[in-house]
Amino acid sequence: MTLHRSLKFTGLTALATGCLLGSVAMAAPPAPTSPDGEPPAMIPPEPPHPHGTLLAFAVSDEAQAKADTLSIRFSARTEGSSPTGTQQHLNQLVSSAMAILKDQPDVKSTAETYTVGQEYGPHDKRSWVARQSLTLSSQNRDGLLALAEKLQKLGLGLEDMQWTLNPETREKLEKQARLGALKKLRQQAEEDAAALGQTLIGLERVRIGSHGADGFEPLHPAGPMLMMAEARSAAAAPESTAEMQTVRVTVSAQARLADREPPTAP
Repeated sequence: MTLHRSLKFTGLTALATGCLLGSVAMAAPPAPTSPDGEPPAMIPPEPPHPHGTLLAFAVSDEAQAKADTLSIRFSARTEGSSPTGTQQHLNQLVSSAMAILKDQPDVKSTAETYTVGQEYGPHDKRSWVARQSLTLSSQNRDGLLALAEKLQKLGLGLEDMQWTLNPETREKLEKQARLGALKKLRQQAEEDAAALGQTLIGLERVRIGSHGADGFEPLHPAGPMLMMAEARSAAAAPESTAEMQTVRVTVSAQARLADREPPTAP
């Protein structure tokens, strides 16, 4: 009788222990695993953002060269009572102009906008008018001005003249101005940091560019523009003098500053 009671007590103890362990196992969530069954790698916490002052500023530098390419824009215009006849006269006029230019290898010629329409004059007079623009450009100033005189005598009107830089020269000026602006950038940042009683840690978000779509801002002098109105109605050969052209490059950045460390005691 005593032995039966002892076995019974032992079975109850084991049953209670098993229930307790089972409840603990159900309460603990399973450890996450990766798709291949391995435990996931620990992701280090993100480093804190660096402390300091952000100073946004911009510097510019310029490079200059004498303009070397002259461009002249002409306008061919014919007027008549019918659109077909008016266009034919315009085409003949432009063809005559292109014939003069065909043996000029150093002159680039471009026939551009072509328009035809009716215009109203005094007393409700209507007429058909056809127009086409023609642009010439060359680095040979004297030769181009001589051609301009011939086209004016042919009947083309001179609209405007403008001096520019050829692409190779402009590229050199842009490089020169860009390097100059970059050299100024750090010097300016260090001077501004010293003025604020701080020290420069580094430069961030450096951007090269200005107002232009390509990031550069060409500056054209006003001299040739003043001659445009004079040359439009001039009967004699036009004149134009090349002037200095300026290319400006602007560089902007953010400078990260920090307070200066106090001197350590000896």
